[in-house]
Amino acid sequence: MKKYVLRGLIGMCISLAAGQLICLVVSLAIHNGTWYGYWPVMERQYGSQLAAMLIQTLCNAVLGFIFGFITAIWDKDRWSLTRQTITHFVLVTTVCVLSGYLCFWYPHRLSGVLIALAEYIIIYVIIWICIYTNYRRSVNQINSTKR
Repeated sequence: MKKYVLRGLIGMCISLAAGQLICLVVSLAIHNGTWYGYWPVMERQYGSQLAAMLIQTLCNAVLGFIFGFITAIWDKDRWSLTRQTITHFVLVTTVCVLSGYLCFWYPHRLSGVLIALAEYIIIYVIIWICIYTNYRRSVNQINSTKR
């Protein structure tokens, strides 16, 4: 358990750093001398700059912690790859959709949520296929050396 909490904390640090880097890139791209640490609509929604930045930071931290912590799923040898994948997908998707909603990463309409979810599913499937193909290749190599 301690190993997964440590992974969660490392994931949280990476996510917080990535979030700040994304804000820096966006701010530089807009090129008007303003720091965009969150979407401007968040300030109106949450009532202050501090509240908006706090929500953005907490969402990034939670997202990173969950991404790191749930690597434990892949260590469950008794679980099938399908069960591991579905469990991972459901947990990560839930956290991503909630964070995205709170941080206004997509429009607050059903169409916005569905488009964001579709994009996420496509990216997840592509990554999963790459990982699966890599594992499959490794297993085949191991099996071919045993013969």
